[in-house]
Amino acid sequence: MPSTTPTAPIHFVRRLGLHHFAYLRAVAEGLPLLDSARRYLGIEHGHQASTAHQQTVDLVRAVARRHAGIGEWRLVGLHIGLGTSVATPSLEDFCEQQGLDGWSEAEILEMYADAYPADHRQQRRARLRGRQLAMLRRLEVLAAEQPLPEDLVTGWFDDATAQRLLWAGIQTLGQLHQRIEVGGRWFSTMPGIGSTKARRIEAHLRNLLPDLPVQAKRLFKLEVASTAIAVASAGGQGLGLLNASNDLQAIESWITARSGSAATAKSYRREAQRLLLWLQAYRDSKPLSAMDVQDCNAYVAFLADIPSDWMSRQRAQPGSVGWAPFRGPLSVDSRQQAINMVASLFAWLQAARYLPANPWLLLNRNQGDDKEQRLLQSKALSEVAMEQVLAYIDSQECSPSRCRIRFILTFISSVGLRSAELIAAKLGDLQHEPEGWLLQVHGKGAKNRWVAIPPVALQALREYLQARGFSDDPLLAPAQAPLLSSVQDPMQAIGYQALYEHVRGWMSKAVAAASLPDKERLRLAKASTHWLRHTFGTRAVAKQVPLDVIQAQMGHANIQTTINIYGRAPIQRRTDELGKAFG
Repeated sequence: MPSTTPTAPIHFVRRLGLHHFAYLRAVAEGLPLLDSARRYLGIEHGHQASTAHQQTVDLVRAVARRHAGIGEWRLVGLHIGLGTSVATPSLEDFCEQQGLDGWSEAEILEMYADAYPADHRQQRRARLRGRQLAMLRRLEVLAAEQPLPEDLVTGWFDDATAQRLLWAGIQTLGQLHQRIEVGGRWFSTMPGIGSTKARRIEAHLRNLLPDLPVQAKRLFKLEVASTAIAVASAGGQGLGLLNASNDLQAIESWITARSGSAATAKSYRREAQRLLLWLQAYRDSKPLSAMDVQDCNAYVAFLADIPSDWMSRQRAQPGSVGWAPFRGPLSVDSRQQAINMVASLFAWLQAARYLPANPWLLLNRNQGDDKEQRLLQSKALSEVAMEQVLAYIDSQECSPSRCRIRFILTFISSVGLRSAELIAAKLGDLQHEPEGWLLQVHGKGAKNRWVAIPPVALQALREYLQARGFSDDPLLAPAQAPLLSSVQDPMQAIGYQALYEHVRGWMSKAVAAASLPDKERLRLAKASTHWLRHTFGTRAVAKQVPLDVIQAQMGHANIQTTINIYGRAPIQRRTDELGKAFG
């Protein structure tokens, strides 16, 4: 399929800055063009360096022509080589080397001139380079702009890079700086930008804004003493129904009692500890029992505008340098989830008589909808995109990793499992019934259900089992073997992080190589394992599978959830009926 990428020439220079004149001076001094472009212009490839050089030269020459008194504009961008010459000693060194003590000054000068005749062409080139450098210094004063953090990235980065930054939600140089300061793979959502290109972007930003402060790494560590109970529970009830002497112990009791899975426990603990760290930093280590309505409102406002030093994407253990409570700003949905979890914690602690009151009951905790959300925007791969992704995978050298990713893509997108369900499933959970092949799943909410395995998913499973050295008949393979295994050991299951990174790694390479519209490639750069589940739901609706069947297959507790996510059928009915009435 032909690419829809525009063929118009790319612009590398839109606004002239100090770095452009530093680049031209480097070229004038004889440094290689590509090395100079990499250092000062953030250029990566040779053909880009040639284009960026010509655009820089053209723009600076235009500035020179506009200003009277600068008639040497043709010197801009010229490489004036001085050639090589024999090192010329001083007159005193010449006398000493030649043993000319006692000779007259006129005789010494004559012999010196004979030994080292003047190279008039080289002297002329040296004078020409001096004029060139002097002109560049004058033009720099006249035309160089000073980049500002609020400047748009489109003014200071080439078109392709700027477009990728914009699609990632980075509009200004200051926003780019903040994203980089958070650390981690800040560029992971931008196709075509890997670690090397990202380092060049970072270096180019430092050239543009050398005075931007480097964010000091704040140490976030919970102090157990700061979570101690400040006041006794009402009515002399002591610690109520819990055997807890501080807030941390009370929180762990809540997690143990109410979380139904390790993932839920992790989420509960994360949100509770974020609240404790906030109380420690902004409320003089106030305990949960002393929180009032004003504190609750302040914490909600904090979640809506998290300070940059509270965010980090570095891989560090909680409580160590480089770790922070948040990985970035929270979306409206994430804020709602955080508030709901904290309110649930307080309600449970009050029921356990650990807290005398629950101030969260007095707040309107509803955060509303995100006005930036596009309700019909799908987190799914189109059929064309899936075809190209699979074609890329099939074109790669055969390996256990390739076999596994092909199985994952095909199986999830045609069965609709959650990542955790796929990881937990074993081959013994498969069963062949008169109705067809089925898989028993222990899903969300610790609920069991059956999911149907359509022929395309069964074929993908058979091929994957063969690649692992098993029989292609699932009933003859080891029952205890995981449905999805490690590439080193077919009997060893993998974890969520390994699955996530495996899918993201293959997807990013496949999307970068695909001939898809830029908008779709940038959207798919965010694709993760969960997108494959959405792909199943979206395709099922498109093929007019009844919503109750989709609900049962995907394990939604309420059909309204299915309708909210995939309910294009009701939308079609609505448009059809209104079309009949007002068409």
